Amino acid sequence: MGLFRRSSSKPPRRGLPGRSEGYTPPYRVDSASQRSHSSSRSVGGTIATALSTFITLFVIAGAIGLAVVMLPIITSIGGNSTPTPPPASLEPGRPTLTEPSEPITAAATITVSGTLPQDLLDKSDAIIRIIITRDDGSVITGAEITMPKTAGFDVAKIPLSAGTNIIEAVVVVNGVEGTHSVPITVVRDTTAPSLTITTPTPGEIMNGDSVTVTGKTDKDIDVQVRNETTGTIEGGRSTTKGAFSIGITLRDGTNVLTITATDGAGNQTSKSVEISTSASVGRISIVLNPETIILSNRRNFLITATATDSSGAAAASVRVCMYVTPYGGQPDPIAPGLCTTSDVNGRASWNYAFPDNFNTEGRGLVTVTYELSVGDPISGTQSFRVYLVKP
Repeated sequence: MGLFRRSSSKPPRRGLPGRSEGYTPPYRVDSASQRSHSSSRSVGGTIATALSTFITLFVIAGAIGLAVVMLPIITSIGGNSTPTPPPASLEPGRPTLTEPSEPITAAATITVSGTLPQDLLDKSDAIIRIIITRDDGSVITGAEITMPKTAGFDVAKIPLSAGTNIIEAVVVVNGVEGTHSVPITVVRDTTAPSLTITTPTPGEIMNGDSVTVTGKTDKDIDVQVRNETTGTIEGGRSTTKGAFSIGITLRDGTNVLTITATDGAGNQTSKSVEISTSASVGRISIVLNPETIILSNRRNFLITATATDSSGAAAASVRVCMYVTPYGGQPDPIAPGLCTTSDVNGRASWNYAFPDNFNTEGRGLVTVTYELSVGDPISGTQSFRVYLVKP
């Protein structure tokens, strides 16, 4: 058998059935119809996908919007809770009164405010009646006003009795009362608070330039201390047991301290304490002759002041000025005739006369100021009494 020789130029190649050895098939070229069909399937798939996505998003958005709209309806129908009623001010046929800013007061009358719903506001021939139920159970008409032209209304000078006052408003048409408003409550308290001053004691002589005022009053109310001599005011509040402690500065000489306790209704109790003090810068002694003025007998008194400086030496040959402050009035201005020069003993004096039109009873103060040649001025005060006629 002879050998079969293959060409050495190319390796053997497996051919397709029916093809000769070494046959190379041509590149495949799709027909136009095939390309069109393939392209259509590709584009169609893309459009279908986009359309499906759009429809899905549209359905989701619609579902969310529907849920937002239907949620309150579903909640009100299917829930166990009661729907929230409309505000009282919008309730047809019923006026509304505004809660008072001061439910506890010492005043004899108050002003009440309220609003009307539209259906009542249209009744121009009606009136608004204010009804008060007192602490003893009695019922009175506090006031009646014609229908206002606006929804809001105010009714002034509503009388209050001592204790609790339950106040209602009602619209009256042809003598027939409608639905009463929700009542408001106002308490009239006319009882003044108690007040006891523990320190300082009347007539006490202090060594410093300040003092702490202590005492007791009603619990948790305002307490004020005023130094009538200087016009200084300090405030505080009592504790839950009624105790208070308030510090205030003093002036050399007489200091009249007025302590006032004020409760939540505005009731007040005041007490005064007169004390004396000597500051380290010097000392002033003031003598009034007389200390009590009876205006029906005389309208003048002699004022004599003597002063020493911080070393104890007489405040000699210095300018000294004096003015008088009647309680309830304004201090007389320092006029040339009310200023003088102290003598070698540090003494100065004035003869003061009340004006002819002065007719106020009460306590007053004389203030004397020495303008020292070295250091700050020193001042002192002394109180006096004024009566129209002999008490």
